[in-house]
Amino acid sequence: MKKKTAGLLALIALGLGGCASSPSYVKSEVIANSDRSLKTPTWVLSEQNILTEGSDIVFVHKVYLEGSGRPDACVAMARTQAVGEMLKTIKTAITSSGQVEALNTTSDPSYSALTAFLSQGNISGARLTESYWEQSMEPDSTGFQAQKRLMCAVKVRMEKSLLERQIQEALQGTPGGNPEIRRKLINAQKDFLESVGQQDAASSQPATEPNS
Repeated sequence: MKKKTAGLLALIALGLGGCASSPSYVKSEVIANSDRSLKTPTWVLSEQNILTEGSDIVFVHKVYLEGSGRPDACVAMARTQAVGEMLKTIKTAITSSGQVEALNTTSDPSYSALTAFLSQGNISGARLTESYWEQSMEPDSTGFQAQKRLMCAVKVRMEKSLLERQIQEALQGTPGGNPEIRRKLINAQKDFLESVGQQDAASSQPATEPNS
């Protein structure tokens, strides 16, 4: 009996030792940030990078670097890229809409003028209103090893009516071309700006309980 008890205790001790040596998953943790709160702001956490706030279009641009990077350099990079990335997002949304893709836009002056305007970044009224950075410990691809990461974000704000007017001026300022393409580009631009507001409103709606 004593031998059986001793053997059982040995097995339990072996099992506990195995559990103690098992690796644990690394959890994400902010270790430093620009406002010293160690909490990521809501506007940075949002999955939407373009949305509506009041009468403005707001675009959030993020940059990720290795943890050894400098926060000021990361923020400077994000600020440099932000407006161009916003215009790239708008360009893709307008030109890839179904009503535009169905047309042959090759060499059309209206289409060329719009894409050039959005690609070159010749836009006025876009302003950088907020910036943020944080250093965090993140799990690697295995989930068991921690690695340091630097993330920074900037917010670009622009009046929706001003953006719409400049896009239409780019379209209307070029003579010639296919009137149908011009009309559908204008419609695609309006649909995009309206959809940004609808997406933002939908994301702010509270979840509803299913009827019992």
